[in-house]
Amino acid sequence: MRQRLIGALTYPRLLVQRIIDGRECPHDSLFQATSAHCRQCNVNSECHWVNCLDEFSGFADKPEHTINASLRYGVRLVESLHSELHHDETLCTCEACSWVRDAQRLIEEFEENLLPNPYRPAY
Repeated sequence: MRQRLIGALTYPRLLVQRIIDGRECPHDSLFQATSAHCRQCNVNSECHWVNCLDEFSGFADKPEHTINASLRYGVRLVESLHSELHHDETLCTCEACSWVRDAQRLIEEFEENLLPNPYRPAY
């Protein structure tokens, strides 16, 4: 499961890197938390996310739920980047829509197998 979650992160990571690479960046596309330029950039959260993924590139010591959370963010990111296309994500066969469906199924599969959190109240 770990490898499937990690593999699924490839598409949104490459998508964001293409967006970032197409810009003038004084930091060579490396997010700098203390940079005024990064804080004002309209892709700062996406850039920060990609840089976090790069730092965790092996994911060897990261819990699966952290990888899953990164994948959930990747799904929202791909959906927002393609929202202006007005695709029917349930039927469209483009790369983005197909990836979103596959990633959502993977997330559901992962979360179905989670043990209940004893610290979270059940509703």
